[in-house]
Amino acid sequence: MTQAITELLRKTPLFAGVSEAALAEIARASREETFDEGDRVYELGDDAEAIYIVAKGRVRFSIGVGNRAGTDSVMGPGQVFGWAALIDERPRRVATADCLEPCTIAVIPAKALLMIFDKDRASGYLVMRRLAGLIARDFLSALAV
Repeated sequence: MTQAITELLRKTPLFAGVSEAALAEIARASREETFDEGDRVYELGDDAEAIYIVAKGRVRFSIGVGNRAGTDSVMGPGQVFGWAALIDERPRRVATADCLEPCTIAVIPAKALLMIFDKDRASGYLVMRRLAGLIARDFLSALAV
């Protein structure tokens, strides 16, 4: 299973260019989970302890900002969601994630990922910079509603 997660990480744009050593460590720290159609991965306000990569299937990511209704995004294979786990000491979910069909999802514990990035700062900087762009796009699209 570690090899499958390593391959998924290599194909995921957020992790492109990350060192092979860091990819291997991330894969060892990760696990795959399966979900059925209609299963909820998490909901708004839940504790955020991991980020997720869709390996198979589709996940609806519904975000709300302030009093606005928010927007929905559909995440497919190779797409990352659950980034709130990386941005605070006691992060909470800012959205809801529901499976639109049977899914296989890589679950990466945030604490482990941050420790790996502390050791490999070049890889960490690369991913966190891309993550900042992803967050900005998510919030800008939610504000445009």
